[in-house]
Amino acid sequence: MKKVLRVLAIDDHVVVLEGYHAIFKTLNGTHGNLEFIKAGDCRSAYNTIEQHLENPFDVAVVDYSIPDYAEKDLYSGGDVALMLRKKMPHCRILMMTMHKEVDIMSRILEHVEPEGFINKSDCTTDELFEGFKTVLDGGTFYSKTVSNFLKRLETGIILDETDIRIIKLLAKGIKNKNLDKYIPLTVSGIEKRKYRIKRLLDIEGGDEELILEARKQGYI
Repeated sequence: MKKVLRVLAIDDHVVVLEGYHAIFKTLNGTHGNLEFIKAGDCRSAYNTIEQHLENPFDVAVVDYSIPDYAEKDLYSGGDVALMLRKKMPHCRILMMTMHKEVDIMSRILEHVEPEGFINKSDCTTDELFEGFKTVLDGGTFYSKTVSNFLKRLETGIILDETDIRIIKLLAKGIKNKNLDKYIPLTVSGIEKRKYRIKRLLDIEGGDEELILEARKQGYI
């Protein structure tokens, strides 16, 4: 008799949870061998985890952006994932997010260290199937956006807060001549920053190309 596979899926969209359920049913074969539990926010996730401490989950699929549970200091799926790490250390965690911001991705990778990490903008049914299967089989799976971010980390192409602030202001339509009103640098200093950023990101064009590439790489 096959071991029961216990899966916890956390997302505030019912249709997404149904999709995850369908994939795990396919991966695990017979429906009777799968225990699939759903949670829609930090509160229900907390209660579900506490109720299953004697029968811990094997796999958890956790969306980063879910309603919080401030009373328990759970403000995101990342906090729930950290709780899972503590309460169920053998549970394999697969994080899901729409975010491409450097700080959020760094926080997830550094603190949660998920066995799987998928950016939803990369998602196709095949991508999800492959990711879930890889994690289920004991491997590690990162989607394209996450893999590209890790490559940037390895090569040292990471922009600091001031660099990102400059790009965000440009993206909001702030003119170059007015950037010094928002950034504690001279106009010359800001131009030097922009030149450095463009070299790091291998951009030969102007501000529009800079904004597009920064958005593509998840800086804004």
